[in-house]
This record gives sequence, C-alpha cells and structure tokens, in this order.
Amino acid sequence: MHENFENKGWLCEGFSDAYGVLDAAKKRMYDLYIIDVNLPFSNGIALLKELRKTHPQVPAIMVSGSNDIETIMDAYAAGCDEYLKKPFDLRELELKVSKLMNDKLLELSENVKYDLAGHTLLIDEKAVHLSQKETALLHAFMSNINRSLSHEYLESVVWGSVEENGHALRNLILRLRKRIGKGIIETVQGKGYILRLNAEK
Repeated sequence: MHENFENKGWLCEGFSDAYGVLDAAKKRMYDLYIIDVNLPFSNGIALLKELRKTHPQVPAIMVSGSNDIETIMDAYAAGCDEYLKKPFDLRELELKVSKLMNDKLLELSENVKYDLAGHTLLIDEKAVHLSQKETALLHAFMSNINRSLSHEYLESVVWGSVEENGHALRNLILRLRKRIGKGIIETVQGKGYILRLNAEK
C-alpha cells in the first residue's frame, strides 16, 4: 500500500506498531489514516480510539482479513470511515481514499467552509487566499476541532519552533478570526486556543 501510493505521488509514512503512530501524531498532522486491525502489541481498533481523542476529524480506513461482524461493528464504533476486507484490489483502496479526501468539507458557519483535503478556506463558495502561516494555523485548528491547542503546539506548527514571545501568534489568530468570523476560535485562558464546532461550550 505504501509503495503504491508513493508511486502515485502521495506523501506517506508507514509504522510497524501503534506506539510509532501515536508518537508521530503528537508531532505532525495527517490527512488520512489507513490502519490494519492486527498490529504488534496492540490492535488497530484500540489505536483508532486513541487517535480519535485528539484528531476526531481525520478520515480513517480500517483494513483486515477478518470478516467477523463484531470486529467490523467495533471498527465503525471506534470511528473508522471505511472498512476493507483482505484481500482487496489496491484500486478499490484508492477509490475510498479519494472519496474520503474529497468529501471533507467542514462547515464553520452558513457561508464559511473549509476543505480539509485541499487545505482551502471557502467563503460564499469561493476560495480565499491565505498566507502560508494562516493556512498552517487554520489547518491545525480544523484537524483538532473542539480540542484545546497550546501556544507551544501552534507555534511549532506554524513556525517550526516555539517563538520567544506570543505577539506573532496572537496577531495571526486575530487575522484568522477576521477571516472566518467571531466566536469560532476561542481563547483558553492560560492554555492556548480552541476552535469550537457543533459542540456545547
């Protein structure tokens, strides 16, 4: 699977166990997960449950040789979007990946939407030009909806390191709020910021 997607121009990372995935997910954002049910020292369903705690919006495809209906039900209950039974044609997997990537259009308000796959902000159905830093910041929020993100995490995502002062991040947040509207990105006193969507405050 890894080689097939890389040959088609996708940027992929492969992991041999759940620990590697969880560690990597703390450091970077992914656009989609493909997880095998059977993993060393763990299983894919337990891994997905952990990933869903911090990255609820990232599409996930579960693959397995098991046809057991209980396993399939557990996978969907854990938050998988698609379940593929082995053996399968890689073209079928490609179709499911393309569908999930293209379907991730998230609505922030009636006229403001975000294309998770294309990292694009849409206002009144038209793409809005964002700077590279604004794009990185908004994608960090949209990949972690309803989750409080620390100043340090956001700075590392945008600048690749922690800034010596918070002025740059505050100014970037202010610019982003003007773009998407008030009341969506909230300040979490002493901790950071949170983008709330379809959740009780």
